[in-house]
Amino acid sequence: MRVLITGGLGFIGQNLAIHLRETLPGVHLTAVDWACAPAAAERAIYNEVLQTCFADPSALERCADADVIIHLAARTTVQESICDPISTFRENVLKSQQLIEHVRYHCLKATFVFASTGGAIVGQHDGPIHERINPRPISPYGASKMAVEGLLSAYHGSFGMRAISLRFSNVYGPNSGRKGSVVSAFCKQIARSNTVKVNGDGQQTRDYIYVDDVSDAIRRVITRPDANGVYQLGTGTSTSILELAGIFQRLLPHLPPEIVHGPALDGEVRHNSCDISRIRRELDFEPKWSLEAGIQQTWDWFVGNDAIRAIA
Repeated sequence: MRVLITGGLGFIGQNLAIHLRETLPGVHLTAVDWACAPAAAERAIYNEVLQTCFADPSALERCADADVIIHLAARTTVQESICDPISTFRENVLKSQQLIEHVRYHCLKATFVFASTGGAIVGQHDGPIHERINPRPISPYGASKMAVEGLLSAYHGSFGMRAISLRFSNVYGPNSGRKGSVVSAFCKQIARSNTVKVNGDGQQTRDYIYVDDVSDAIRRVITRPDANGVYQLGTGTSTSILELAGIFQRLLPHLPPEIVHGPALDGEVRHNSCDISRIRRELDFEPKWSLEAGIQQTWDWFVGNDAIRAIA
């Protein structure tokens, strides 16, 4: 199997490549990523690394031989999308359509897997989110992900492209030194000042899923010919930001980090929990990692790598 991963040198891409290398004997892995000066260990996971934008002609040419294209590359922050919605649309939608259109003409039989998002697409919603909810994004980031899901649905219906959108909840884990989401941010803040910054009252909730569980779900999708459409991916358990901070305090009992509060963020979904019934039922997916165990693994990675020394 030949697998091309856009954003392959990023947090999820690195962990996914390690997982596929361990679970799919003989897999050929190509990363497309415009990361500057990746470490040798990051490159070594792959058979081939292209340091360029996924919409660059040199990257598009590599798709022709791919059996699977996993599209992880994107601008991923809500706040950045609010500050610069035009750039978010250009990077997340227009360039993704270039990739999708190239697949249509040159490798239509390939499986296309898109890293989408549940909470940002659905918007404010009472109760667990699932694939059947009418989307009402409240940020340009969420709208950009919804647009790409729509394109893939249209290309499946019009041209027969096999396309799967996995709506990730909040993913965390090792190899996240360049990631800015909350678990990674808490690790960095503790290293700098032994504090964790909670925006607003801290009662906002998220469904946190460990990156190895995400990798397992992607492997199931690309090895199951019956996988199709949109799948919500998470654990089915929601945790408040304050509860998350409390986990870090329990993991570091000798010097528990202090919780400090900052202003609430614009465009932030208040509550996010997932109904993962479809992916459980159809792909036999079951998350294996508890939040406490996953955070311990993530913290241990930060402590044991240059990521924590570089910011402390």
